[in-house]
Amino acid sequence: MKTNIDMVMGDWLNRPHIRERIENKTFLEDGPIVINRLGDEEYMEIPLFRQIYFLCEFIINEGPLKLTQTGNLPQKVVFKMYSLGVPFYYYEKFPNKLKKETDSLAVHLARVLAEHSGLVKKRAKLLVITKKGEKAMKDRPLLLKTLLVALGYKLSWGYFDGYEDKMLGQEGFGHSLLLLARYGATPQLSSFYSDRYFYYFHLQSYSEFPHSCYAHRTFTIFLHNLGLVSFSDEKKYIDYNKALITKTSLFDRLLTIDENYGKISFSPSADAPLYRLRIGLDESTPYIWREFIIPSNLSLENLHLVIQAVMGWTDSHLHQFVKGDLQYTFKYESCDFSDEINCVDYKGMEVSDLLSVAGETIKYEYDFGDDWIHTIELLEVIDSLDVNLAEKVGTENFGDTPLFLRCLTGAGCCPHENSGGIDGYYKILEILKDPSHEEYEVNNIWLGEDFDPDYFDLKAVNCVLASYTLPYFFASNCLCDV
Repeated sequence: MKTNIDMVMGDWLNRPHIRERIENKTFLEDGPIVINRLGDEEYMEIPLFRQIYFLCEFIINEGPLKLTQTGNLPQKVVFKMYSLGVPFYYYEKFPNKLKKETDSLAVHLARVLAEHSGLVKKRAKLLVITKKGEKAMKDRPLLLKTLLVALGYKLSWGYFDGYEDKMLGQEGFGHSLLLLARYGATPQLSSFYSDRYFYYFHLQSYSEFPHSCYAHRTFTIFLHNLGLVSFSDEKKYIDYNKALITKTSLFDRLLTIDENYGKISFSPSADAPLYRLRIGLDESTPYIWREFIIPSNLSLENLHLVIQAVMGWTDSHLHQFVKGDLQYTFKYESCDFSDEINCVDYKGMEVSDLLSVAGETIKYEYDFGDDWIHTIELLEVIDSLDVNLAEKVGTENFGDTPLFLRCLTGAGCCPHENSGGIDGYYKILEILKDPSHEEYEVNNIWLGEDFDPDYFDLKAVNCVLASYTLPYFFASNCLCDV
């Protein structure tokens, strides 16, 4: 097992809001995993695409396809679809043994996927093309997108095997794509990927069967049928404990990983000034606070990330912004808490939607158990990046942090997560003043012997903020180090 850093695709892509897109929205919405447009003939390099394209074209040209008495594809269509798909060593050696659709995983998968995609449908004993199918057949990128969405979210991979956990491998399949993008150029055993998949999702079962289940579904059902991986020996039944897996050239042509997806950028304009904000932790004494600059058109999603960085939180809990009687939060697919408390989904909202005039304030609540409540105040609306601004914020302690996203100053150490809220945190600080207290040792170990409640590292904060930004090269008369 390698280091924790090796287990994720970098700190930025491992942020909770981006993980949510990877785990639940891959192929459905824009995200770090980008489907590239291929040339028309390149789509025919995808085995599953070839099979379904043939099936739909056959029905369009020949009319509704009559199924067998058992509801399977006729044998002549099975043979043709098999020849277009991923070959199976047994039928390559004994072609006469291929009798019906369900004998071939590749053929059966293609037929079932075509139905789940809404391209074809059964009508009595006939298989007919749908209007959706006719439209997709005229647009190969659309056809592939339709197939990928259905394969990822509508068709159960567990339908094709006898493993107990029906979602293993399919759940969060986007992470497997990230792993292949990073490591797939070098041949690896399937366990290399399953170890990282289990680590990423905090799965505790490491017996043989979960690993075999993951490998079979991820590499055989999913990636191999799409032509995105190859095995070191495909002439016989694939032994995942021995066969080495490599991504194909098609993988890199079809998929691109945007490592900078969702990062913060800024283009100065009259419609998007900068904001100088102050955030402070309510009821903290001495006051724990930070002052920082952000673009006014920063999304609330990214404002949350900036607050976590400047304050020193670990982004381990839910959060919300509060203005008046309304609460605004990010609605995770995996959590219905926001529905229970009737929060507004802040997707698409910007900071300027809640703050616009100097002196306005909003609340930021983090961790609904410990209930850390912060007050955010808009101190100044900065209309241009000029010399006066550069002189005002100075240059020391900022390193490579762009001017449009900087922490300027602050005071006080951020409390530790799960310390019981503001009252619990100050109770711990009192305990640490008394070495004879029965809870002194455990709290001293937890916080660390060198814990300083007044410590604040401005350089470290700005180093983190710099990693959240995309540099923007301003005109020569603008002062912005990038």
